[in-house]
Parts: sequence; C-alpha cells; structure tokens
Amino acid sequence: MNSLQRALTAFSLGTFLVFGVGFTTNAYAEEGCHWVHGRIQSTFTTTNCSSPVGQCTEGVITGAGPLDSATTFLALDVAPSAGMPGVEPEANLSYSGVLTIRTRRGTLVTHDLGVLDAATASFTEMERPASGTGIFANPRSVFFISGAIVNNGTGFDGELYGELCTGSD
Repeated sequence: MNSLQRALTAFSLGTFLVFGVGFTTNAYAEEGCHWVHGRIQSTFTTTNCSSPVGQCTEGVITGAGPLDSATTFLALDVAPSAGMPGVEPEANLSYSGVLTIRTRRGTLVTHDLGVLDAATASFTEMERPASGTGIFANPRSVFFISGAIVNNGTGFDGELYGELCTGSD
C-alpha cells in the first residue's frame, strides 16, 4: 500500500473515530505501524516564536500512547479565503507549518497542512512526517487533527487520530 492509500485509509478510518465508531486496528497496517487516537490541547503564543506570520503554539498530547508529550507549532504561511478567493469567505484560512512532538522516546517533526472555518472556529489538519529521532528516526506516519478554537480564541482543543509508524513497537 503506497503512502497516498495509507493516508486515505487513515482519513476514512479517522473519520469513523471522530464519530465514535472506535476503529483501533487496520488490516493494512505496515509492520511497526499502529493506530493512535488521543487529544491535543494548545495555547497560542508569541514567546520565542520565529514564525514569519507571527503564529506559534505550545501544547500537549494525551491519550495517544507514544505521542503523549509536549508539542510546539510554528506557522510558516497562511492564505485568506482558504486559498480560494471568491469561493470561501476571507476569514476562512488555510495554513501550513511545522508541528514538533517531543516525547521521552524521541522527537517527531511533521509538516502540518490545515484549514480553519472562522464561522464555527473549527479546524482540521493533516500531519505528514518530515524528520525524527529515537523511535521516530524513520517516520512514515500520517495522522490528522480536528477540533475547535477555545478559551476566547487563546488556544485550541482537538482530536488526533491516524497511523503511527515507528522503528519499534
């Protein structure tokens, strides 16, 4: 199964997770890969933020096994109208950045691609592996984050789900 097929499988099974069906295994999982499902909570910050668009977060992942840890996000670019002027309201955004997950067993860095619906303050993101250390030294993971902006716009609360591939189980 190629990486696009794995991503589509992760998305479709992840969609079932969001609606509570609770799939936790995948007949197509590669050796060293398993499904994760947890929560991510972050706060927007400008402290030590080198983002070219001025947006960073600090947070924590819980309930996702080997991904449970502290996180940081650095936004690299933002497009109003989700990059589709004339179709989407200007307040809806698409964005790209780097999510860094620092666990006790290694660090996983992902390329984050997301869309924010300003009317509902909800978002969804795809996390694609970029680099890693420790058990994440050869990352092949594809996972998703969906949630909402919370606490009067100071942070977000989301659900993380998808396939985690590591060098060891």
